[in-house]
Amino acid sequence: MRCFAVFLSVLAALSVLLRPHWLYAEGACLVTDYWPPFVTAGDNGELGGIDIDLMRAAGRQMGVDFSIEQAPWTACLTHMEKGSRDFITGVAKSREREGYIIYSELPYYSCRPAFYSVKGSRVAVEKFADLKAYRIGFTLNSVYFPEFDEDTSLNKFGVNSEAELLDMLVAGHLDLIVGTDCQVEYDIARRQLSGRIRKEAYQPDYRIDLYIGASARSRWRERMGELSAVLIKMLQNGTVDRISSRYFEKSRSTPASSD
Repeated sequence: MRCFAVFLSVLAALSVLLRPHWLYAEGACLVTDYWPPFVTAGDNGELGGIDIDLMRAAGRQMGVDFSIEQAPWTACLTHMEKGSRDFITGVAKSREREGYIIYSELPYYSCRPAFYSVKGSRVAVEKFADLKAYRIGFTLNSVYFPEFDEDTSLNKFGVNSEAELLDMLVAGHLDLIVGTDCQVEYDIARRQLSGRIRKEAYQPDYRIDLYIGASARSRWRERMGELSAVLIKMLQNGTVDRISSRYFEKSRSTPASSD
């Protein structure tokens, strides 16, 4: 019996020594793009916003220190595909992405696709077919809704960021832009463009769910189940709502007008 107890003690010690070190390492690399209010940058360049606060809160519960890196959205997706970074935030599902991203079990936020034009212009979009008459700006490598994403007959113009879309719309280089309403309307209010930009009447009956993802090639993929469980708990206990309300309250008084 004594020999058996010693054997168990040795086995337990070996299990600790042979335990994959990275599962319990302190650092994992999160890559994401500037996307107010989900990812913001302060005057000193420090990243903040809903996604950053959310991941830091999740990291505290998991005992993980997420290092956070900003990169253009296209580069973020490339990092996920190659496994050169571990996690990504604000990512919507698509068939292509599901080949290299492991998604959280539930989304942490949902928005809707919408179209925006300059007030006083002759643009009028009341149904999908009306889009064919206009130059439409979109963000490269973003997904909005299948009918729009897959329609190659539309006059689409891709740019690298939503901020660039707003600039081009106001300057008259585009007739319309497409975006996620929660993000675009926050940015419109933040940049005091509510008096110049309107939301078009046509809005697809479609929801854009935002997920946290892990690269399928990252060794941290093994902890995606744990991260999902933490996220579900934060959704249920109101943590996610409290985090997001801190940012959306700032712009709620000046939404984009559909008049």
